[in-house]
Amino acid sequence: MTRQTEWALAATAKRGGAREWLYVPTPKQVEFHETTRKIRRVLYGGQAGPGKSHALRWGLYRDCLTIPNLNCLLLRRTFKQLEGTHLLAMEREDRLIKSVYTTGDKRMTFANGSIIQAGHCETTADAMNYLSTEYDRIAFDELVTFDRDPSLEIMSRARTSKPAVRAAGGAQVWCGTNPGGRGAMWVKDFFIDRTVDLSEFPKYRPERYGFVEATLDDNPYITEEYRQDLEDLPEMRKRQLLYGDWNAFEGQFFAEWRSDVHARDVALPAHVEHFAGMDWGFNAPGCVLWFACLPDGQLHVRWEYKFKGRSAEVVASEIKKITLALGIKKLRYVAADPAMWAKTGAGKGESIAETLVRKGLPMRKSDNDRFNGWNRVHEWLRLDERETPWLTVGPDCTYLVRTLPAMVSDDHDPEDIDTTKDDHAVDALRYGLMSRPSPTRLAGPPPPGPGTWGFETAYAESLLKGTGVLAR
Repeated sequence: MTRQTEWALAATAKRGGAREWLYVPTPKQVEFHETTRKIRRVLYGGQAGPGKSHALRWGLYRDCLTIPNLNCLLLRRTFKQLEGTHLLAMEREDRLIKSVYTTGDKRMTFANGSIIQAGHCETTADAMNYLSTEYDRIAFDELVTFDRDPSLEIMSRARTSKPAVRAAGGAQVWCGTNPGGRGAMWVKDFFIDRTVDLSEFPKYRPERYGFVEATLDDNPYITEEYRQDLEDLPEMRKRQLLYGDWNAFEGQFFAEWRSDVHARDVALPAHVEHFAGMDWGFNAPGCVLWFACLPDGQLHVRWEYKFKGRSAEVVASEIKKITLALGIKKLRYVAADPAMWAKTGAGKGESIAETLVRKGLPMRKSDNDRFNGWNRVHEWLRLDERETPWLTVGPDCTYLVRTLPAMVSDDHDPEDIDTTKDDHAVDALRYGLMSRPSPTRLAGPPPPGPGTWGFETAYAESLLKGTGVLAR
C-alpha cells in the first residue's frame, strides 16, 4: 500500500481538511509508473481492462503537478479515438486537479507552467506537427494503431535539459496498448521480444525499452460481466483482448502458428540429414533456411542466414561456411525459386543459380506455385494426433519466428499473403516445404544370417504367409 500511496493523487478540501483520493493506482499500475523512472521507453500492454489509458493520463497529471514547466504530449491515432478516451475525461477532470483545459487547443495547463498537449497522428503529415518541439513526456495510447516510422520519429523528440525532469528519470516515452492492430508487429519487436532487425536498426539498444505486462486480473474492479463480454468476442479478438496474445493479428495468414508450440529447440539424432530453402535477394533481403529431416517425418528449421546486397559467390561461400559450422557433412539440396535459373543479357549471362552451382551448392528448382505453396505451409504447421507440430523452428531463427506470424492476407486475394510485408523468410520456408522432403532413414541392425534363430523364424513365417521371400 505504501508504494501505491507514493504514486497516488489526493485533493484536500479547504474546510475541514478532508482528503479525497483522486487516483490510487493498482499494484500493476504502480509497476508501470516505477518502470518509467528506470527505462526511457516503456510499454504497458496486454489484455484489456487493467486501466492502461487511465494510468497514462493520471501519470501525466501527477508529473505535471509535481514537476514545474513539464511539457507533455498525449497521442491517439485518430481524433475520434482521442476524443472518446481522453479529451472528454480531461474536460471533466481539470477542476479536480486544479488545472485549466482548453477545448479548442486540446491543451491542459497547470499553475506551475506544466502542460499536456493532446493530439492525434493518423498520417505521416500529422506526425510532422510534433517534430519541431521537445517533450519531457510523450504518451502513446494504443500504440499498435500507429505506424512504426512516424512513431519512432515522434519518440525521438522526448529529450530535455531541465534539471527537475532529469532528476525524475529524464525525458520519457510511455505507451499503452492491447495486442492486434496495424503496428502490432513492430511494437512486439521493439518492446516485448526486443529482437529488431539489426541490419535495419544497428543502433537499437534493448535496455532502452521496457515492457510491463497487463492482465485482466490486475484490476480488482473488473466485473464478471466484463470478462464474459470478452469471452463472447470472435476468436481472434478474444486471443488479443482476453488472453493478451501478441501473435494474434487481424487477417493473420498463418493462424495455426503458436510460438509456444512451434518455436522451440529439438534434440536431433546423430546423422540426421539436412536440406536448405532459399529466397534470393539483392536490393531486398534474401534468406536461407537449414531444415533437419527427422526420422519420424517431422521437420526442424535449425538455422537461418539473412543477407542483402551480396553477390552470389559471397552468398555461396557463406552458406558453405555455415553448413560446415553446423556439423553438416553434406546438404541434400538447396531448394530455390525457379526464377533464379533465368539468364540475363539475351541468354548470355550466367544465372544466379548457375553461379551457386559453380561454387559447389547442390541447387534444386522448387515449385513456386504460391497457392499450393501456402497450403503446404498450413499443412506443416498443423498438429498431429499427439498435439505435436510437424514443423518446429529453432531459437536461432529469429527472423523467421518474427515475421511468419505477422503475415496477413492480401486485400485482393485472400489465398495469398500481402507481399508488401517482410516475407523473405516465409518464401524461403515455402520453397523448402515444396521440395517434397523425405525423412532421414537411420541405419538399423543387419538382418539375421543363415543358421541363426532369427533367420529360421523369419523363414518359417514367410512359408506360412506363402511369400517365400527368404532363401536358404
